Parts: sequence; C-alpha cells; structure tokens
Amino acid sequence: MSAQAFILSDCEYPECEEKPYALLVANPTKGHHFISQTEQRQHAFNTHVNAQNRNVYRWPLPLFEKNRRGQPQSVNIENNLEYPNLYTLTFVKGNGGRQYNLESWFSRYESGYEEACNRVLTLPSGRLQVPEPLWRILKLKLLGILRNPFNRSDPFVYRLHHVLFTQLPQVSEEFIGLIAERPQQRLDKILHTFGFNIDEYTRWLANLYGMLSEGVHRPSLFERLFAALFNDPAAVKIELYRYNDRRNCCFFADSGYCLQASQQRFSIGMNLSAEMFAIVHVERHHWDDMKQRFPHAPTALQAEVRISDDNHTQRRTYNRLTIRQACEAVYGRSNRRQDYF
Repeated sequence: MSAQAFILSDCEYPECEEKPYALLVANPTKGHHFISQTEQRQHAFNTHVNAQNRNVYRWPLPLFEKNRRGQPQSVNIENNLEYPNLYTLTFVKGNGGRQYNLESWFSRYESGYEEACNRVLTLPSGRLQVPEPLWRILKLKLLGILRNPFNRSDPFVYRLHHVLFTQLPQVSEEFIGLIAERPQQRLDKILHTFGFNIDEYTRWLANLYGMLSEGVHRPSLFERLFAALFNDPAAVKIELYRYNDRRNCCFFADSGYCLQASQQRFSIGMNLSAEMFAIVHVERHHWDDMKQRFPHAPTALQAEVRISDDNHTQRRTYNRLTIRQACEAVYGRSNRRQDYF
C-alpha cells in the first residue's frame, strides 16, 4: 500500500489542508470494537440507563451442548467484542496515548445505525425496493464481517479479503515499519489472541486501510465491492424478518454473521437488532463474476427486499445457524432460552 492511502494529521479537515478522503486524525480511543457498540445496543436489556452503561447477555457456546447447565452472563457493551489497539497504525509519541487508527473511518458507517433500524421497523411488509436505511445497515454489516478478527480464517471471508488484496498495491515499507514500531508486548497479545503471525496481521490491517481509503481508489474499494454485490436484482435476493413481541428474540454472533452455502447460492444471515435479521441470497455465478469485475462495476444499487413479520420458524432456524457460526459465544437481549427457540 502506498503512502497515499492515509495521511497522518493532528487536526481535522477543513482546518487541515490535507484531503479528507485519506485523512487519519489522532484520537485517544484504544478499545477497538469489531462489532460496534451501536449494533450491540440494539440488543440491550437495560435501555433505561445511559447508553455507555447498557448490557447484553453473553451465551458461551458450551451452554448449548446437550445436558449442559449454566446461565448466560450480563456483559457491558462498552467493553464487549473489542480489543485494545486492534486497528492501531501508530501511536503519537509523547501525547498521552493518542493514536492513529480506523475509528473515524469506521464511524462513517456506524453513524445513523440506530435511526436506520428504527425506520426499517416501520416499513410495510411485502416486497419493495430497498430503501436507503436498509442499504446503510447492510453496508455496516459487510464491513463488520471483513473487520472481525474472528473471521480471519473463515474460507468465505478469506476469499473476500483475497479479492480486495488483488486490487491493492503491495504493503509499503512505511506501513510495515509503523506496525513494527508498536510496543511488542501489545502486538504479541493480538497475534496470540486471534491466531495471526506478524505478516498475516500486517496484511489484514493493510487490507482494511486500503479498502476504506479513497486515497487508493475513489470510490473506495469497499464501496465498489458493496455496489458490485447489489447491482444485479436477478442474482441477489434480500429477505428481512421482523418480530413484534419482545419475548421473540434474535441472537447475534461474535463472528457477525452466519452462512449457508450450496452449489447454487450463498445465503448470508445478518442480525440487525433483537427483533430483526436479514438474509442475503447471492447466486454463485454472480458471486464469481463479482469478484472479477467489482473494481469497474456500476455503483448504482438495485435490489428488492421481501419483508415478513413474525415468521418464527425462520427465527428459530436463524438462531441455530448463528450459534453454529459463532466462534466463542452468541449474544442477545434475553437470558431465557425459550425466547430464542
């Protein structure tokens, strides 16, 4: 990746002269969520408290083993599904722990998520053209799949990263040097926790910077990938399932998605909130074509969504698939098993 992918700056645009599409601004955030807090808050059971103090229930996978006893644990969202300095590029020397990371670029996609979910809940059931709030939600979901370190060895996600990798320049010596300058003990903890070696971690991190930066491509490679996925309505079908009773809950996995694959298509399950999930069905021929042409594909988004309410057979199936796809745990609003099944 060339240096044009990012510009390090101590001030924000427009005060700075640097171009905003490649600007990284130093910030003090060191707890980096790979499933955003705004997504997790859609499952909080204590919504009467301040947003920073809200909790979800964590269901470790052993709880679903036959004859296994135990209870889910309440966990605070602020410290959940995050890891210190996961997306850090470099630290600002002598500046109280400020660092350059992907927080501001991630926030482009995380902002407005709660409002988008609320608007989707009010849409009429049946078939309709995908509205802007649902596009915003799906875009964050795809980003979440790619940035989640639990997915680094997942074949489906690995292939997506490889497609992006083929469109990016080689990782620059500058990028490698900045990673190497990070404190070794902190870096080793990341490598050990998620099973990276240093080269794999550097490449993975470079992919994230490269795909989001408009200093490499405009629109960014991530935007192009998303558009290519959804520019053929005949090859991509979206289903949205909603539930009106608070006792009918949907899990979300620490992996951020679930997957069913056949010779004909991929079906990608994505949680939206405690009362909603979506399934995106992608024909394999479109998937294979998309990987080849996405850098030059039209950016217009075209798709229909079919919205169904209170289909509990689908909800139970989705929850089971979510458990199967999870790495360590699934999460939800309720601590009662019957509310999911």
